[in-house]
Amino acid sequence: AMVAFEVVDAETGEPDKALTGKLVQLANEKGLLLLSAGIKGNVIRFLPPLVITDDELNEGLRILTDVFESVISTEGIA
Repeated sequence: AMVAFEVVDAETGEPDKALTGKLVQLANEKGLLLLSAGIKGNVIRFLPPLVITDDELNEGLRILTDVFESVISTEGIA
């Protein structure tokens, strides 16, 4: 059930380890445990338990959405 995505600089396409760290840290502060991974430290992994409920999944996705919106607004990312 693991899924991951790579975080890259929108203009250069280069791995963005700093932004990945900000996303992970903010999510963790809001109660969503994310793991950064990858040889360049720019991958975020999602590894929910197989017994996750719909409510728990929706709460995690809500937190993730809030984190993205927060980082986009403060970093000026489009």
